[in-house]
Amino acid sequence: MPEQKIEQLEAQLNDFDRTARDKALQSLIEATRGTWPAPVPYHVNMHCHTFYSYNGYGASPAMIAWRARKEGWGAAAICDFDVLDGMDEFLAAGDRLELKTAVHMETRVFFPEFATQEINSPGEPGVYYFMGAGFVRTPPEGTPEAETFHQLRLASERRNRELLQRVNDYLRDCTLDYDADVLPLTPAGNATERHICEAYYIKSKKVFPERQQWTAFWAESLGIEKEKVDSLYDNPPAFSDTCRSKLMKKGGPGYMQPDAGTFPTINEVIAVARSAGAIPMATWLDGFSEAEQNLEELLKTQTAKGIAALN
Repeated sequence: MPEQKIEQLEAQLNDFDRTARDKALQSLIEATRGTWPAPVPYHVNMHCHTFYSYNGYGASPAMIAWRARKEGWGAAAICDFDVLDGMDEFLAAGDRLELKTAVHMETRVFFPEFATQEINSPGEPGVYYFMGAGFVRTPPEGTPEAETFHQLRLASERRNRELLQRVNDYLRDCTLDYDADVLPLTPAGNATERHICEAYYIKSKKVFPERQQWTAFWAESLGIEKEKVDSLYDNPPAFSDTCRSKLMKKGGPGYMQPDAGTFPTINEVIAVARSAGAIPMATWLDGFSEAEQNLEELLKTQTAKGIAALN
């Protein structure tokens, strides 16, 4: 198959239409089977975000599986925030590509035993980044775990809409509509702060069509030098990182300090993981927070809850 056709099919792997992705993957497999490199056992990436939460390259589960096999990875795993939307597609693609795969999920929880201490979310006492590793299904319908899992998505959307309103109020001259500007950037409606930043990038190019206008607006809004802003003009991922840091994180106009009711408890999400065949997994930041400095107490508390792995 000509290389140009291969590239066209690879681009189709990121289509928001699952049927289009499946057809593209099948065509790629038929055209290239027998040319794939032997997997390298320790050449792995077990924490790939897909476009179901956010991927800077817009990569679908099928694309990640394809690239992993094409490049000879020994194994690959996807890990999206709050959802398992890519699970079936990724596991199926792994089977078709003879690739070892796993599906993880990442979310934030409230850790009552460390309610007054920073753990792995800087500036947010009691808030904890948590993972489930090796999901093979979603929680059984009609169970408390299924309801907790469902609420992860709903709560994330509610926080996003509230954040967007605060940032809109601050920017004034460049505002977004969540439904019209943000959700179309997602394949299944699970937007993140990065999608919101991407939407601001797109909208601001329309509101300020001249580069000089665009640069002046964002220099003032973000509180950074025009030269720095100008370097972001043709670099959407870098713009999103800067926008998110300045407008949505602690100290920014869009930020709202979380409390004990913002996220589900760690026990509730551990139950979600177990009900879906996954391993409850602790996550580690850098060892400098108050809780992480007291490593023995932290690990004892985690293992007592049934957490069985550390990322």
